Amino acid sequence: MGAWGPGSFENDDALDWVYELEKARNFQILADAFQTVLDLKDDYLEAPESCIAICAAEVTAGLLGNPADELPEEVVEWMDGRPGPSEALVKLANNALNVILKNSELKDLWEETDYYDEWREIMLDIRARLEE
Repeated sequence: MGAWGPGSFENDDALDWVYELEKARNFQILADAFQTVLDLKDDYLEAPESCIAICAAEVTAGLLGNPADELPEEVVEWMDGRPGPSEALVKLANNALNVILKNSELKDLWEETDYYDEWREIMLDIRARLEE
């Protein structure tokens, strides 16, 4: 994983996904990211899928009116003028984050660094913003 920080968009997988988000016309790209994580919850969830779902959760929180302090300009532009997400999508986002925090390669990778606590706090902050 090419990462330069624990932030949601501070890795190569996230920025690749942002490019895909820019082309998306609806929320299906978000639901697909969450569903991928949920489909793999009984297997070993690899880092790229986790990174993408985290970005999708950030977008979902932003659509609820609770965006992160720092989002890529492309994400802010994509969210502009879109309606809030459904309760079902928010629930998918929370469930995906729970899986990532419980058992994922991404969690394991961050545990091996000095930034694990910071990464975990970011994940918990996303969950809190999804529940506001």
